[in-house]
Amino acid sequence: MTLQRTELEWEYQPGDFFEVAYRHAESEYDILVEGGRAVATLSVPQEPVDEQLENRIGAHLGAIFLVRQLEVHRTYTLKGPLAVYQHAGSRKNVAIRVGSASLVMFQGQVDAILRDAAGNILRDTKAERIAQHTALLDSVAPKLALSSTLRGLLESYSRAVSDPSNEFFHLYEIRDTLVKYYGGEKKARPALGITRAEWQRLGFLANVEALEQGRHRGEHVAGRRNASDAELQEARGIVRNWISAFAQTV
Repeated sequence: MTLQRTELEWEYQPGDFFEVAYRHAESEYDILVEGGRAVATLSVPQEPVDEQLENRIGAHLGAIFLVRQLEVHRTYTLKGPLAVYQHAGSRKNVAIRVGSASLVMFQGQVDAILRDAAGNILRDTKAERIAQHTALLDSVAPKLALSSTLRGLLESYSRAVSDPSNEFFHLYEIRDTLVKYYGGEKKARPALGITRAEWQRLGFLANVEALEQGRHRGEHVAGRRNASDAELQEARGIVRNWISAFAQTV
């Protein structure tokens, strides 16, 4: 019987890591991420699945999740592929696998729909956010395979999410990486449109302020405090912008 469709399936938690279903099409496969499952459907069915193709799909899916994490600042687990489904006519064969898990917080969103006197929608903040997030996933995730530096930036951000007690240490890694890549602050800032004020602000939070999440806690034996939510959000926003700006250069 002719093989009609081949699907590889991953599982992830939490199931609402993506606010809406995310779809992406490549020449060799289509990806659908929704409700705790990520399914890659091959453009040309094959059995067995080519190992190199499977690895490319897995790497792309991992990149999608790293970019999504940049958007929502939340931990996740991604397992798989746990199964390969082969469809032929009315038959569906499945090969179950023992998958590995990668452990890589959710910031609540307050949405608003603004309407005019006639009830027409002037602004839908949820729709705007989803559109922005989808555009970032589409544009940045495929570039991780092209730039080890971009991947390193996102991996530093991922460590900041999974290791919150050392968050500023990991966020500062992003600044260090840009300095190394460009050969110094004086080249990095203009290349990415970074103001001196925000460059120094991250340095102050990570190195100078007596924060529990900071890089030099040993210099502040007494008087340390936890970073405020406003300080954490500020630092995260700064490095997100830097990563997004660098991605545009890839």
